[in-house]
Amino acid sequence: MGECVYIFSPGLDQALAIARLLRNYYEWSIIGVTLLDKEFYHSCRLYDSIIPASWLNLDAPGIHLIPTGAISTKYLLELRGNITLGQITLTRSALRVYDKLWMIRQAKEIGVPVPVTWSQSEDIPGYPVFYKPAFEKGGGNRGIAYQAGDLPENKNGLIFQEVIQGKGTYGVAFLAEQGQLLAYEVHYEAESCPKLGGSAVVIERFYDQKLVEYSQRLLKALGYSGWGLAEFKYCPSREDYVFMEINAKFWASCEFTFRNNPLFLKLLFDIDSKENPVARMLFVERAAARGLWFLIMNFLKLWGKSELCVYPGWPRRLFVNLILASASCSRIR
Repeated sequence: MGECVYIFSPGLDQALAIARLLRNYYEWSIIGVTLLDKEFYHSCRLYDSIIPASWLNLDAPGIHLIPTGAISTKYLLELRGNITLGQITLTRSALRVYDKLWMIRQAKEIGVPVPVTWSQSEDIPGYPVFYKPAFEKGGGNRGIAYQAGDLPENKNGLIFQEVIQGKGTYGVAFLAEQGQLLAYEVHYEAESCPKLGGSAVVIERFYDQKLVEYSQRLLKALGYSGWGLAEFKYCPSREDYVFMEINAKFWASCEFTFRNNPLFLKLLFDIDSKENPVARMLFVERAAARGLWFLIMNFLKLWGKSELCVYPGWPRRLFVNLILASASCSRIR
């Protein structure tokens, strides 16, 4: 890494987490990069400046680029090829996992449990079903349909799955080289935003060797190199974990991983970590996006038992999230 780094999609939590870490450990210039010239991002003290991607020469020798979310990771892998951070290289072939139906088929072939999945709504034999984008694009329409009329009008680009009844989501954050795990950290995502699947709101340390074994099996079959997050749900009827997807990007809760496993910081950014491990973390702004009542109840329940995570400029974002959550509830009613 050099004395100037460019962090893409600077408003994402994972971008803010990485910028804060680099700011704490290095005296580098940190530039936020937006992917659209017209995209506005309210600057914060973590960045020396914010520029559009069109200002960058991506082929300049020695340039240090850090993609964060799905969109910027795809953008850089497609335009520039493999991306190296420290000792870890994310290869362009990692983009294969963005095709979620393809990834489900790969997992099934190697004996990792997967949810029953349909690519066409006409094939669904009964309800309820869970629907989500068939291709990773950083968010997207997702939810549970209890009858056919609950499905979005535009079903193009969606896949449909059985509803796994287990609570929460289990994640294995990892660094890998040619299918071999170099570092991993397991967590339990007790609450998410959106509620039915998304970014962690309440996240806890967790461990089950079976999750690690399933992740290793998947990465080996893919010959995966780079960073990412493998996600699972626990299925009570199967009495086993069910694979949901691999996120080939920096995940929204990466700060929790970085705090608990210093090997991630060492291999990615050559940082000798001085971070304090944390058993549980509450992402306050995301809790606000679930609504005022949810925010208050979880704040009271977890106060003193969890690390509260916010990023510079959080009061404005928290207020906006509360307003949007309130408007959404009004529409539902």
